[in-house]
Amino acid sequence: MKTLSLVHDVLDAQLLDKHHAKIGRVDGLALEVEDGRPPRVATILVGGPIRDERVGRWVLGLMRALHRLMGLKAEGVSRIPFSAVREISHVIEIDVEEETLASEHVERWLCDHVILRIPGGERDEK
Repeated sequence: MKTLSLVHDVLDAQLLDKHHAKIGRVDGLALEVEDGRPPRVATILVGGPIRDERVGRWVLGLMRALHRLMGLKAEGVSRIPFSAVREISHVIEIDVEEETLASEHVERWLCDHVILRIPGGERDEK
């Protein structure tokens, strides 16, 4: 029987949408707990606020303040049912389209309004 380590194999793993586009990494997991049954992974969580919670409460507060300052309405957390997982290997393939995710709307807004290019992020080929 193959085992799966949630921390090693799932948390922080690269996610690919149904068209194999990179859509971020797994920032958190939500478990479902029922009486008399073992817990099971119900939801993959993706987005800044989930990642910020892992870093610390002060980061979460800072990011919420920045969201208000920038006029962002949604916090940009995507909740992907674990049943949408197609395959787990070195990446996690999910049966979801990138455009439908709340976290992608925030990422696109930030790219359009804040960050145009990160210096050193890409090399110019000569």
